[in-house]
Amino acid sequence: MTLIDISQSVSPATAVWPGDQQVEWTWTARLGEEDASVNLGSIQLSTHTGTHVDAPFHIDDHGATTDDLPLDAFVGPVQVVEVEESASSIRPSHVDQLCEDAAERVLFKTFPGASPSGNWPDAVVPIDPDTIRFLSDGGTVLVGTDAPSVDPLDSTDLPAHHALMNTGIVNLEGLALADVPPGQYRLIALPLKIAEGDAAPVRAVLRRPTAQ
Repeated sequence: MTLIDISQSVSPATAVWPGDQQVEWTWTARLGEEDASVNLGSIQLSTHTGTHVDAPFHIDDHGATTDDLPLDAFVGPVQVVEVEESASSIRPSHVDQLCEDAAERVLFKTFPGASPSGNWPDAVVPIDPDTIRFLSDGGTVLVGTDAPSVDPLDSTDLPAHHALMNTGIVNLEGLALADVPPGQYRLIALPLKIAEGDAAPVRAVLRRPTAQ
């Protein structure tokens, strides 16, 4: 079984939201130093670092936290959709054909979102709330993007985040899709089980479906 890693690497070089916690890595113990018997590392980072899932609690004090999210949403058939470079937003027209097939999970590959993980983008291609409602009507349970946010970077009202919360669709951000062709795959993208968290890092992989 060949797995395709679609997760960003996490290191002190990983770009984070301006003003958010930078990734800090330190060694608590190293072999050969002070009689240490193991290498032992310590990491400090934002819950929104790299590839991660946003919980509704991120935008609503009464929303579900990361440990409340349904695990089955993170595993199963998925469609990778490539969005043209000229697109200013992800519209229902990008997914209207998919909804006829009731795509359970949809990942959006965008050009601004394809920046290396060490570079924070100047802009992203946001997801229009109408697209989210359209996908919800078709049975979608998870939406992902290679951008660090489903909304414009300067947005404060966060319409896409709210549309995802209101429709119950899981929000996966910061994927690494630059080398992934559009098409059908199987997704495995389980988040860390952080109690009462607003977000959680995810190790996401794809595999091509088994031929019938």
